[in-house]
Formats: sequence, C-alpha cells, structure tokens
Amino acid sequence: MSHPRWFGAALLAALAAVASLAIVAGSGAAGPPLPKSTNGNAVEVVGTGVPTPTAFAFTGSTVFAGSGPNEQSGGPGGLFTVADGKATKVPNTPPIVFGLAWKSNKLYVSTGPTIVALEGWNGTAFSKETLVYANKKKGFPGFNGLAFGPEGRLYAGLALNEKYDHSADPFKPSQAVVSMTAAGKGFKVVAEGLRQPFQLAFPKGSKYPWVTVLGQDKGGKAPNDEIVVAEPGSNYGFPTCTWILPKQEKQCAGMDEPAIFLPPHSSPMGIGAIGKTLYVSLFGGTGKGPEVVEMSEKGQPQPLLTGFAAPVIALGINQGSIYVGDLTGSIYKVAAK
Repeated sequence: MSHPRWFGAALLAALAAVASLAIVAGSGAAGPPLPKSTNGNAVEVVGTGVPTPTAFAFTGSTVFAGSGPNEQSGGPGGLFTVADGKATKVPNTPPIVFGLAWKSNKLYVSTGPTIVALEGWNGTAFSKETLVYANKKKGFPGFNGLAFGPEGRLYAGLALNEKYDHSADPFKPSQAVVSMTAAGKGFKVVAEGLRQPFQLAFPKGSKYPWVTVLGQDKGGKAPNDEIVVAEPGSNYGFPTCTWILPKQEKQCAGMDEPAIFLPPHSSPMGIGAIGKTLYVSLFGGTGKGPEVVEMSEKGQPQPLLTGFAAPVIALGINQGSIYVGDLTGSIYKVAAK
C-alpha cells in the first residue's frame, strides 16, 4: 500500500475500492463494517463524514478531528467535531488541517503553510484566530503534525517537498522536526535527516517526541518506515542514508538510528501513547491491510485494530481510549484496556 496521495504517491486503486464506502458513510446510511479489536473491547463509531482524517485533539467531552486534502476530489477538508455518529464542520476555521494540539484553552492547528491558534471555544465555534507561525519564503515545505512537549514547547514535523523525494531539499529548514514556543517564538530545528515526519507523541517520561516517518515508496527498493525519537541535534541521515543495510553501511555511519523500524509501505501515520505503550495507525499495515498496532518503545508491533474497510490515517488518545479515522470518513473509538 502506498502513502496518501498528498505524500507523493498515487492511490487510484485504493480510492476506487473505498469511494462508495466513503459516500455511504457520509450519507448517514449503513456505514462500512467495523474494524475488529484484539483486546475484546467494543469498537464504536464516533462520527462519519470527515474526509481524509489526519489528527485529533480533545477538550472535555469535545472531540476535534482535522481533515487534510480530500483524497477523492482534492478539495478542502477542514476542522470538525465528532459526536453521536456524525461530524459537524466548525465554522470559520482553516480549510486544510494536518496537525492539532490543545493547550491552555487554545487549539493549535497546522494548515500546511502556517500554524494558527484558535481560542474562545463555546461548544460550537471559536471567537478568535491568531497566527502563531508562518514562513513566507518560497520553497518552505509546510507543517505536518503538532504536539506539545513537557517543557511547553510546540513541536512539528515538516512536510515533504515531492521534488526532493530522493535528494536533499535545499530549503532550510526542511526534512526535519522543529520546535517553537506556544507563541511561535524561538523557532529551531530539533532533528534532521527525516524524509516525511508526520505525527508526534510524548510517551510517559519522554523529554522528546516520538515521530512517525514515512520512507520512500517509489524509485527503487523501498526502505523500512520508521519511528524516531527527535532528540536535539540528531540526524537520521535522509536522503544519503535510508537504513537499507548492509548496502548503505558507509552512508549510515555516524547517523542516529531510528528507534523502531517498520516494514516498507506499512506507512505509520498517527501516533499516541498511554504510559510508555505506543499506538500507531498504519495506512498500509504489516501484511494484512490497514491496522492500528500497539508496541513498547522497543518495537515489536502487535495488532490492536484490524479489518478496516479503507486505509487508516488519524490516531489520537483520550482518557484511555484510542480514536482512529480512515478514508471512509469514519471515526472509531476503542478502549485500550
């Protein structure tokens, strides 16, 4: 399974297979079959009608779901709340959402080119939008996921510029994880040499974010996908080193090794943690289709949710439950224990 189209790979076959399911799920009729949990807990539908779900954020009983570019039409997605089996568009919010993070009564949103903060939530709408960070220089790749660290800094992955899928992006910063204050000040590069760092999470006790990274999926042998720990000053080697060993032994010498390797085309997207246990949504999966896996910080993924009707992207954790969204536009929830 390839990565999503907006990650530089075509998904025509996969999208043809799920297009009718997405229409049904969004119409309020009987939706796609529920994924199955391996822990025996019931899987429930939280909402439907979120095209290309990318990220979640939570405050009180409110579940926010972000949506990236629509995989079928290429049109906008946006910001939604999901409850009672349906999705409701939040008015006057960005049309494209790649990352979400809630802190101090503000919802931080990565729109691609910018990060904005929404505040004044009254249960249906926000009263104010503030620009946190924007890089207006030509060539800036844009932002993917967001997460706040324990010290209060905001971390973000930088998106892939397709032109540099097999080469170094000359724009700086790029192919990196960055951080800044909640006000968008003190911008700095944290970790480099990362092709497509997508979403981030902080397991219990971790000072640095654990980041899903998508490897190349065309143009020769596909490398393993990765989960890395974005420690300050780390360099994971892309594009010189993609950890195809022993072939690249010399190219990878001196580079920081990813914490976890996943199979090529498994495509880790969303990531969350309960304690030190990691939960990761795999767009392609490990051989039996899209899935959500759980693992320790040492890896060894075990299936938690399987049997999705379409590739899965967004994943979030709230009050001991895992929320996940797939390309039918459905948002599911299951208790972790």
